[in-house]
Amino acid sequence: MAEEISFDLSLTLKQRAIGKHRYYLFAFFNSISWASLAEGVVILLLLRLGATETWVGIVASLQYVTLPAMVLGYATVSRLGVTGTAGFFWGIRSCSAAFMIIAPWTQRFAGNMPLWFMLFGSLGFMIGRAAGLVAFTGITTELTTERDRGELISNSSKISQFGTILMTIVMSLFLGAAAPLYRYQILLTVGMACGLTAAAAIWKVPEAGIFRKKTPFKLWAELKWSLSTRGRKWFMAMMLGLPVTQGLTYAFGILVAKQGYGLADQNVMLFVLVATVGGIVASYTYGLFLDQLGSRPLLVLTSFLDIGGVALVIFLPKTFMIVLIGILFFINGYVNIAFNAAMQHYFLSITTHAHQLAHGIITRALGGMAGGMALILGGWTLERVKLVTDIYPDPLLHFRWFYAGLLLLLIIRTVVFFKLPSLKSQGIRDALSALFSPWDWRAIHAVKRAITVQSENEESIAISTLMHSDSRIYQADLEHYLNSPSIFIRQRAMQALQRAKPTKTLISTLERDLQVNQFTTAHQAAYWLGHWEIVEAAPLLCKAIDSQDFLLSGAAIHALVRLDERSTLPLIEKKFIESENPYVLIEGARAISFWGDPIHYSMLLQKYLLDIPPQAKDELSLSVARLLGLYDTFYSDLGMLHRQPSQLIREWQERFASRDEAGLILSICRSDPQRSLLETSLKYQQKRFQRWFYDDTIKFLVKLPDNVHQEVAFLMAFILLTADGFHIDS
Repeated sequence: MAEEISFDLSLTLKQRAIGKHRYYLFAFFNSISWASLAEGVVILLLLRLGATETWVGIVASLQYVTLPAMVLGYATVSRLGVTGTAGFFWGIRSCSAAFMIIAPWTQRFAGNMPLWFMLFGSLGFMIGRAAGLVAFTGITTELTTERDRGELISNSSKISQFGTILMTIVMSLFLGAAAPLYRYQILLTVGMACGLTAAAAIWKVPEAGIFRKKTPFKLWAELKWSLSTRGRKWFMAMMLGLPVTQGLTYAFGILVAKQGYGLADQNVMLFVLVATVGGIVASYTYGLFLDQLGSRPLLVLTSFLDIGGVALVIFLPKTFMIVLIGILFFINGYVNIAFNAAMQHYFLSITTHAHQLAHGIITRALGGMAGGMALILGGWTLERVKLVTDIYPDPLLHFRWFYAGLLLLLIIRTVVFFKLPSLKSQGIRDALSALFSPWDWRAIHAVKRAITVQSENEESIAISTLMHSDSRIYQADLEHYLNSPSIFIRQRAMQALQRAKPTKTLISTLERDLQVNQFTTAHQAAYWLGHWEIVEAAPLLCKAIDSQDFLLSGAAIHALVRLDERSTLPLIEKKFIESENPYVLIEGARAISFWGDPIHYSMLLQKYLLDIPPQAKDELSLSVARLLGLYDTFYSDLGMLHRQPSQLIREWQERFASRDEAGLILSICRSDPQRSLLETSLKYQQKRFQRWFYDDTIKFLVKLPDNVHQEVAFLMAFILLTADGFHIDS
């Protein structure tokens, strides 16, 4: 009976494609807006308006301390949906830039009026951003599945970085070495216009409405849920730690270039461009590997790179070196984007639809407040350190002390990453191996294309490429391909299982294949269940012994031998006696040779009377030799017969000449073995053999033709001449 198909509330493939297109359009215009209204240009304008390190820290902290405003967005999701909520508050966010545009005109007033306008403009900008931000995990969930979630995150990040690079180049050329303030106002106006365009684009992204039905936000209840498991507690620790460290490294990296080396605004913007390039590299790398590796190993590896960037500041030379500062900004840009992508991916993995929006508010709000306080305290601390240190011989001295303290925080943060539950992530060693393997880059490209195109040819190419990889990171893909409707894809996926490990899902898939895919891939499923020694599969393998699919029957017997299921010997004996199929006979004889006793000797001999290929008779001979305790020696001699027959004759003459009264060695040499010679040799040595062996062999030889087949004669000559074996009467 066919399984009942359940229908869930989700977008169609076409709707998802349209939604992703509009989401990427949003990402492009939003990146231009962000580059113009936040980060580097705002910090540079603040410094031009006379801001101290403390002011810079306060304004930079708004990105984090305003995150509790996500509650505003949560309240509107039920009416506007996630896309409407994002579009509405992104419009408010963009319009708030008007305060920053006005700020330079307020210089005519006494005091810090321009700085206060910058502060309020940034405050409104960041509140609107925070309120809209609550919707984006929901939008990502609506537009993706687990298999392409990281791709959407990273692709949108790549597009954002492209827009940021484009805007950064324009800004660096437009600002020049010493730009008048009105040029900053023009840039801010462009940013506001692009922000409104981005708001319109995100509002038009389709949604199924799975987040419209939500419970009222209850702070204490959601906080308890966020801390109810060990994994979510460590996740909360990560969400508190990341904004603290990333806010400090990214924002104060600009101060290192501007104040530590006295670079012009134009040059600083060029280094901001380098940071954007780092972000693009991170987006590209994470776009390929995030869905395959999971977020945890990438968080750990990125943390070590971040530690390297902080250590670089501590050891920067007093004289300006463009390469080192470029590396610093590249690392900062790479790490910033990498952490954001991995954090969002891990968040979607550890939470559920019911708690996703509320959990996002809790974690981001607490992390934002921690990050904001760290930026304010960091700016104040940097200013105090600058006052108490002698910076004239070394303008970077206060930065060195500040970053030394930051280095300790990063080490603690890395410990938190190691404590995170792996969820569906790969191991750190596998992740590191994949990141530096050309074959893995090629394989992941092919896998991504197969997911996008969903054609048999692309899936076949993907399996072929991943089979060349030494990594074991393609578990989910193999499980997917094993459920293909195409026998050819399933066969290739079965062959690629050498890269997999036996998970519950994979075992269940193979057991189902064993039952429903006879005459196609069931025999391969049986092989892997035996190879991995899945004891629970023994009942299904027992049923498969009597299958009309001889490949499945033989593979099932082989698997049961691997499992050492001796209770199945009667079933195997029955199949062996009834069958004339060479493959089934080979596997059945092998099982009998492992578990049998002398009474099975005659049973094995009877199959030589069938008209089966010589190779099958050789395999039967190997089983007879194993039953008699002569396997290794016989295997070696049989190999010489096929590869070096002249060497074999010399070996036998040395070993067996004293017992070869009938001239068996000479007959084997001439390839003219006679039944009479075998009978004579047996009778000459009757006293050497066990009674059961002598009687069964005599009965067998009588049934042979006068000119005995080479394979049979070779086995008989070997066991009659050897001095070892269970058939010898000691």
